[in-house]
Amino acid sequence: MKQRKKIPYGISNFKSLVDEDYYFIDKTKYIEILENFNEKYLIFLRPRRFGKSLFLSMLEYYYDINYKDEKLFDEYYIGKNPTRLKNSYHTLSFTFSGINTRTEENTLTGFNNNVAAAIEQFLNKNHLSFEFDYSQNAADMLTRFFSKITKYIKNKIYVLIDEYDHFANELLGFQEDLFKTSVSQNGFVRKFYEVLKEETRTGLVDRIYITGVSSITLDSMTSGFNIGKNITRNHKLNEMLGFTRDEVIELAKKTVGESFDVNKSIGNLAAYYNGYKFHVNGKERLFNSDMVLYYMSELQQNGNEPEDYVDRNVVSDYSKIGKLFEVGGIDSNRMDVLKTLIRGEEIEVSLKEQLNLENEFTLDDFKSLLFYMGFITVKRMDRYNRTFYRVPNYVIKELYFEYFSKLIKDQTNYTIKPHETSDAIIEVAEHGKINQLIKITEETLHRLSNRDFIKFDEKYVKVILLTYLFKSKLYFCKSEYEVEDGYIDIVLLKGSSGDPKYFACLEIKYMSKKDFTEKLLQEKLEEAKEQLKKYSSSEELKAIKNLKKFAIVFCYDECKAIEEF
Repeated sequence: MKQRKKIPYGISNFKSLVDEDYYFIDKTKYIEILENFNEKYLIFLRPRRFGKSLFLSMLEYYYDINYKDEKLFDEYYIGKNPTRLKNSYHTLSFTFSGINTRTEENTLTGFNNNVAAAIEQFLNKNHLSFEFDYSQNAADMLTRFFSKITKYIKNKIYVLIDEYDHFANELLGFQEDLFKTSVSQNGFVRKFYEVLKEETRTGLVDRIYITGVSSITLDSMTSGFNIGKNITRNHKLNEMLGFTRDEVIELAKKTVGESFDVNKSIGNLAAYYNGYKFHVNGKERLFNSDMVLYYMSELQQNGNEPEDYVDRNVVSDYSKIGKLFEVGGIDSNRMDVLKTLIRGEEIEVSLKEQLNLENEFTLDDFKSLLFYMGFITVKRMDRYNRTFYRVPNYVIKELYFEYFSKLIKDQTNYTIKPHETSDAIIEVAEHGKINQLIKITEETLHRLSNRDFIKFDEKYVKVILLTYLFKSKLYFCKSEYEVEDGYIDIVLLKGSSGDPKYFACLEIKYMSKKDFTEKLLQEKLEEAKEQLKKYSSSEELKAIKNLKKFAIVFCYDECKAIEEF
């Protein structure tokens, strides 16, 4: 039997991947596409853990003259169709992750050290040895390097910059003032890019490829580097990173084989990891590559799919960047956007290519930031050329709810104990009862009732309920669940772990304090029951055994009626 390929989970060095026989989904045709662009200085943004570092490493090994005799690309598209510029550059590779941003001094030192490390690596790779002062600031160091290196090399330089915004995004999430001084007109970041720009004029630096997550640093940076072309939303590059459905299936065949039942598993994988689209004309929706590799790695090693579909490393990364939700201050308009998204609804966005903190940070800026971070993705364009966006998948929705749960805690100084939430959801799963869950929701609403940004309505009640339901893996929670005759508020289906006896549909109605009457209460209750009756006739729901249906009516922060239908 043929040896199964290893799964490259966490591998970001292309040579290691090839030499150690990891499976590689061939993205090398995009080298050819990028090389044939009219522009030479490219900026390409994608969400966290989407394969950016591996792609940049691939560019380094393909273009660097030192790897001319390597056979790394022989079995891939670009090896069979080499381009004119193959192995014709000296590559200078920077990465700006791992910088300590606790203080201004730490940040500046970390930035300088990363630049020094890149220069030292360049000299070692090219077997060059001359005295160099690594104690200078980044801009001066780079200026000095470029002035000296022309005496030692004949080929031009291809500059590769990975995670250009990593440290800046951390600053922005926690120290907004320090972010502004770092990338301002006199800041060390802008000066660094001004030096790069100058060397493109001399011709020494012939090409630049920059990758990162957010465009919020881009505007601040590009006044010192206004030669870069942002190709993030080029529809031809939609599938350059991330995996298509066919690529996921092929990956499974080559790595886990029979352990992966395509018909059974691909639907679950799609629900959790798929859904990304970066241009309305992109050919396919994409799976987050890291999430798929995590799943396959667990399956290959243990013979079973992971108990938790959510990679905790992804959660850590997205939790940090989630602080960017609060750039410029959280307000009722932003809260409305977040609530709309996590209920499963779409939002319209006039996407901004660059975001500038020196001006007012508008609601469209905020929505655009969500797009770049991967918290929303393109859904559709209407006949009036308006583009609408949605949450891409279940993992990202879980991350929203983790953020929302923290926000509730911060705003109320109140935390539901984990075992109370767990007990309430087990009560649904084991006995088909939701009273305990409703009680927890009421207690939270009581605490939130005096907050200025809270606009109480049926949708807000639903968000609180979902916040607690998403803490459990027992259920796959669907909000605005589409059936033949409409949308059900909340449906609880089989989750990624456990085996619930009961499943549930919840239809929620709401009335304000001033509108409350017993008559209106009964009308709302009957309305919810009628909807449940209509919806439950759908073929999909009729197939679910032990499906409980609840009509629920809230008045302000109190549940006035629960009736099982």
